[in-house]
Amino acid sequence: MTKVSWGGARNSKERYSDALTRAQCEAILKALSSMIAKDVPPNRFLTVHWEKLGLAPADCMSAISSFFRLARDWARKRGHEIGWLWIRENDFGDGMKGEHVHILLHIPEPIIGEFTRRMTRRWLLRVAGGKYVKGAARFDTIGPRASDYRSAPEIYRENLGKLVVCYLLKGASKEVARELALPRSNDGGRIVGKRWGRSQSLK
Repeated sequence: MTKVSWGGARNSKERYSDALTRAQCEAILKALSSMIAKDVPPNRFLTVHWEKLGLAPADCMSAISSFFRLARDWARKRGHEIGWLWIRENDFGDGMKGEHVHILLHIPEPIIGEFTRRMTRRWLLRVAGGKYVKGAARFDTIGPRASDYRSAPEIYRENLGKLVVCYLLKGASKEVARELALPRSNDGGRIVGKRWGRSQSLK
């Protein structure tokens, strides 16, 4: 596995990795704890399959940045800030999934009703171009209801824990999965450039 340094030209097309490292997994968990500590817990979960939208792997990082810029600007116009944490994955050349990204989002309650599937698909088309393809994006709550983090915190934390440990960190290497006692490890496929990230407000 190639060790990737995120300083300098971190999105260079010559930089790649094949799995999450232990340091990255621990940083992701720390960022998630920061979201909860700052009272901006994730309340939406979005998965985007860039290959279905016609993007090459080398262009996916730019698309992710553009998507967040659109979402952030939309929220700010309404007087609110959103928070996010994302992890990129790929397949192993079998074409089943291609490059995709898993995103944990915090949308403030006053605007959560406006943050719809239709709106996110419109932003995705703006950054990827072309026509929306069925199955290119999946938009979910974390738990049975979006308000669970406030009204049912124990249920919320249980669902969030399962999502993160069993699903979002499944791209860790087998060695890291053993070290951290993760229940699942598939490696994350080859990624060009940055493998995970978060909003500036969480740093």
